[in-house]
Amino acid sequence: MTEPRTIGFLANTSWFLANFRFADMIEAKKLGLRVLAIAPEDEYSKKFAEGGIEFIPVFFKRRDFSPWGKWKTVRALKDIYERESIDLMHLFTLEAILAGSLAAGKNGPKVVHSVAGMGFAYSGQQLSRRVLRAGLNPFMKRCLPKGPVIVENDGDRHRVLEIMGPRAKFPVVRLPGGGIDIEKFTPDGPVALKRESDKVRFLLAGRLLRDKGAGLFAEAVKQYAGPEAEFLVAGMPDEGNPDSFTREEVEEWTNIPGFRWLGNVDDMPSLLRSVDVLVHPTFYGEGLPRIIMEAAASGLSVITTNIPACAETIKHGTNGWILDRKDPTQLATMMADAASHPEIWEEMKIRNRKQAETEFDQRRVIRATQNVYRNHFPEWHPVTELSQ
Repeated sequence: MTEPRTIGFLANTSWFLANFRFADMIEAKKLGLRVLAIAPEDEYSKKFAEGGIEFIPVFFKRRDFSPWGKWKTVRALKDIYERESIDLMHLFTLEAILAGSLAAGKNGPKVVHSVAGMGFAYSGQQLSRRVLRAGLNPFMKRCLPKGPVIVENDGDRHRVLEIMGPRAKFPVVRLPGGGIDIEKFTPDGPVALKRESDKVRFLLAGRLLRDKGAGLFAEAVKQYAGPEAEFLVAGMPDEGNPDSFTREEVEEWTNIPGFRWLGNVDDMPSLLRSVDVLVHPTFYGEGLPRIIMEAAASGLSVITTNIPACAETIKHGTNGWILDRKDPTQLATMMADAASHPEIWEEMKIRNRKQAETEFDQRRVIRATQNVYRNHFPEWHPVTELSQ
């Protein structure tokens, strides 16, 4: 009997794989593959066992893209690849792409890269980030052409093609991340927060980073002058990110009238059904924000920004509103305008739900991802091989 092929999923946190790629791993198991989750160990690592997925811890020095900073990870991955006889590695986040591809070398497993946004290094024009990009680009130019690249928006697609240059022999495919479970994220169902008034509820959800707009949201709430409203924040600071707010800074926001910090929220479908408008004022190097897909599936209207990651999905006046600059006054005015016209929410609800059903359904997205494996590595075909 043919031994099952082994596929590894690598990211710089277990949190990422457990929250965003667990469904991909489960579907890979259904194909008869042996599936490995490879990431630093954290409180989310235990989730993999629930799906019968083997977890292998690996060290990552976050926010250090240099080869010497990654060398310990590269050496550990080389050992894992050889010991576990891995056939294909799917690499997520730029750090994992860099370390995972260098570890694969010429004789290691085949690789597929998922660029889930260009991240901290490629957002902003500060001198430190320009220097970081200049140092990072040669290594990405070496690593990215080793296999197909999956991106989440056209802006990132153009950037990746620019970095790779004429060396690219594999395609760059645009997919909405891993998609979402549209049967879990729905407009109808239980709510997390019961209403005691008719106040409009705005929600910001995600890591509390400066470029992701958490501070911009707090400043806008201070200036808000629309109908009575509640302003909810779900998420935590990211201690490994230099762009993160501190816990103390976030706690100060709770002194703003109507402001409420929920911390980490496990039941996002119920929370989204508890609010009216998602506010995602990000200027970070994101792919396609998962929270926007989840909000769309839940029938929410969305206020976001004009970066490609968001503006390719949300159209101003059609299924949400677009902020064109880091301006808390403009955002406060936009929020007040949204709160003043609840009659248009129903139209946006219908449009966003339909978009989620046609574009973000994770079943469709996972099939498309598996086709990337099959179409570009025809000799690596788990369905055919395991059925013989």
